Amino acid sequence: MIEVQEPRSCSSGKTLNNAQEAVLATLPPMANLIVDRAIENMTRKLVAGYRNKRNAKPNAKQTDVGAEAKEALKAASAQSAMDVANRGQAWKEMIQKSFTHGISSLKTMKFDGEFRIEGGKRPDDFKQKMPNLPGVYVVYDRNNEPVYVGDSGNMQARWNAGHFNSYKQGQKEGTAPYKLADVMKEGCTVKFIVTESTETAAAIEAHLIRENSGTLINARQELATEQGTRSNQEAKKMKDSSGTTVKLVSGAAGEAFKNVGYDIFEQLTTTAIKAIKDELVDVLGGGSAKIRVRIDRMLTKILAVLRNVVENPLRLLRGIVEFIVNALSKTIGQIYNLARNIFDLANNSWQLYKGAQTMSREELVRKISETVIISGSLVVWDSLDLIVEKWLTAQTGGALAPFAPYISAAVTAVGFGISTHALQGFVTRIIDAVIAFKLGFVDALQAERAACEQLIVLAENELAMIGDLGEYVGSERKIMIQMQAYTRTLSAHEPIQPIDPATLLIARP
Repeated sequence: MIEVQEPRSCSSGKTLNNAQEAVLATLPPMANLIVDRAIENMTRKLVAGYRNKRNAKPNAKQTDVGAEAKEALKAASAQSAMDVANRGQAWKEMIQKSFTHGISSLKTMKFDGEFRIEGGKRPDDFKQKMPNLPGVYVVYDRNNEPVYVGDSGNMQARWNAGHFNSYKQGQKEGTAPYKLADVMKEGCTVKFIVTESTETAAAIEAHLIRENSGTLINARQELATEQGTRSNQEAKKMKDSSGTTVKLVSGAAGEAFKNVGYDIFEQLTTTAIKAIKDELVDVLGGGSAKIRVRIDRMLTKILAVLRNVVENPLRLLRGIVEFIVNALSKTIGQIYNLARNIFDLANNSWQLYKGAQTMSREELVRKISETVIISGSLVVWDSLDLIVEKWLTAQTGGALAPFAPYISAAVTAVGFGISTHALQGFVTRIIDAVIAFKLGFVDALQAERAACEQLIVLAENELAMIGDLGEYVGSERKIMIQMQAYTRTLSAHEPIQPIDPATLLIARP
């Protein structure tokens, strides 16, 4: 079923002459909510896919649009959106390591542990000393000079399958010796620091090699040009900002501001797609508006997004808040888009608080209900999006992997729409009851305050009367004293004769 909206004005502020052109057919509210949410989910994943794509042709002289689009579509997923949001964690770790481990130079670097190699043999306590975690390791020769810097997502496995195995293979007759054979045979010390991510490890390794290329066996500079994998692309950004903590902070700030730009781009893209959807629904519903009118309506919606950004500067902070919050809290970073949803809830609550005094009761109930229901549903369904996507891929053995992002976007959109519709039934009544109780409480409080103010006025009047009475008593007392003085004066000269009451009577005719 398609509904029809009332005629409305175009962006120029003038109502269209032909009312039929301004009529816009739309989907029913619940269906429209579900479709809009699906559009938002997929746009977020596509934008994240573009930001998280693999570089198909690094260092190419010309950009291959087809390859770029293919890689972006391949990377479009809820996981990519979470990875993009959580990039602040790697920058945070780099900044922390610059303070705690002095990663700017091998001369100042502090390590988390070390182990000793004698005669090229793996030490007995190797598994206890070398963790199976991401990190950077430095090999020092018998003179305690650094000769090799490496990194790995699993340092223990790297040494087992890489260095120790390569040394053993190089000892066979007719085989070229391993590059670290002499160092390992003569005896060396391997020192390492543990990192939380492979990006951090790769960035630190590349920085150390660049700073000590003249003394290392592996002197070839790492991450020097454009990178293919996303992990190395992010590592290169951090490596290029390494050297001082100030440069790292500046690099992190640049990434945070980049989030702002992509956030606005995502909003504009989503709005444009929704506008096209509205016009297509209108066409299917029999709408006969001219192309000029349709373009005008779409531009009006897009310009409204830009105007909202200008009029509400706090919206610009969402990308920064998302970057910083995910950087500071690894727990929050594990939940898909929670930082963004928390910011939206806080921002909406602030706008609601500012306008609450000027809203009617009905409008206040509606605004609070929207804030509570939509924000709560978004937190739940955005988190389930990643779970549904991974479940679809796992249950089908990877057969649905290319379609999982689209299916999960639709499933979570339907869930969001149904839950939002269901919650509106009773949450709105609860909020209305709370507001009614609050308003009744406020009215009662105001009545009590008015009564108290009246009692205060009466008490003030009584105090004034008591003051006046005191003055009257004082004046009467003065008169009595004066009368007593006059009486004593008269008594001293002539006795006072008593007055006969009969003489005061006047005979009546």
